Amino acid sequence: MAAQAGFFDLPVELRLDIYDTFLAAHTRIRANVQPSNAHLRLLHASRQFQEEAGPILRRYVSLLHEDQIDAFRQHAPPSTCEQVQWADVANDGRAYQKSTSKYSPLSTVHIVLRRMTALSRLRVFQCRQGLPLKLESTTGVKLRFERAMFPQAAPTLRTYELHLGPETRVELFDALPPLALGSLRLSGEIIAPPIAGGTRASAPELRALTLHGVTGSFFDRHTVEECFPDARLTAFAFALAHRLGFELRNYHLESLAAAHGAHLRRLVLLGCSRLSSAVLSRCLEGMSALEYFALNLLTVDELRNNFVRALPPRLAVFKLQVINAWYAVPLLEEERGLCDAIESEVLLRERPYEQVCVCFRTSLMTQDGREDRWKRIAKDRRVRLEIGPWESRLMDEL
Repeated sequence: MAAQAGFFDLPVELRLDIYDTFLAAHTRIRANVQPSNAHLRLLHASRQFQEEAGPILRRYVSLLHEDQIDAFRQHAPPSTCEQVQWADVANDGRAYQKSTSKYSPLSTVHIVLRRMTALSRLRVFQCRQGLPLKLESTTGVKLRFERAMFPQAAPTLRTYELHLGPETRVELFDALPPLALGSLRLSGEIIAPPIAGGTRASAPELRALTLHGVTGSFFDRHTVEECFPDARLTAFAFALAHRLGFELRNYHLESLAAAHGAHLRRLVLLGCSRLSSAVLSRCLEGMSALEYFALNLLTVDELRNNFVRALPPRLAVFKLQVINAWYAVPLLEEERGLCDAIESEVLLRERPYEQVCVCFRTSLMTQDGREDRWKRIAKDRRVRLEIGPWESRLMDEL
């Protein structure tokens, strides 16, 4: 009888791909919870895992609290620090202000980050466990979120993500230069970026921007183009995510379409109650490269189906969820007209969509056998159709 093949009988190229897939699955954020370092346990299974998977799995480290941060500082050898390309850290955000421009962070996370000389991707989370070891007195302590991580020189990051609560204040780009950033995710209370020479810091490499549960008034007073000059966005995502969060308005979308519409390929708008159908329609007409569009719309006093008729011809994935705001009267006739437009303009489009996700009232979907009819159309045209809530799943992915 032939011996049963084991994992190490697979081609080495396939094993390396499996390690990459394993790491990607481990680092996925669920319910805004910072991942752990459990992926490193695999390296203790055998010497061959240590040799093969080590260079891949050690590229990522997660420091969940002050004890972990300080243990890493004391025990991680330089060779381990130099391998880290991607770090998740909990940031206390406090520092002693020594002078106008000099700060001494309470946490030792800045020492750890400085040793990660290959760091290109940083995700920052709330510090929810333990106090900084240097906490001797509250006198002179300031909340300087970025200065607590980079009191001096900051690295050149390609990806910078903030996974914070609405009460955490962040002075964006206070210490971290945006020049090389390709992907940026913001949450928490965002304070105005510093202005040098009358202009904001340029972000010429920025391609993907996510605003998730952002609070504060900064974005209320500025357009996307004003906040991130010289960016060339191909992906933009907005999620209200908090009842006191910044709300995307017509002039924000118009600014986005004017500056980035020609090359925007992915657009996600969740929890929008301040966008008019007319502006949506006009902006979509200028987004000729759009391939993915997800819209969770809260209606207040108007709803038209003209934006469905303005969907770009290259669009392959369309997701729509419509419900009235809790304080508004349901616009049942308008929602019915929107359903009719989706059937004629989306499901029966000459070039079929790859995926369509819709969520309407049950009464609308059962009316005249609409749901069954849509499923038959989708099956005949080989469209992946999903009927029902989808917004919360996408919210978790942002």
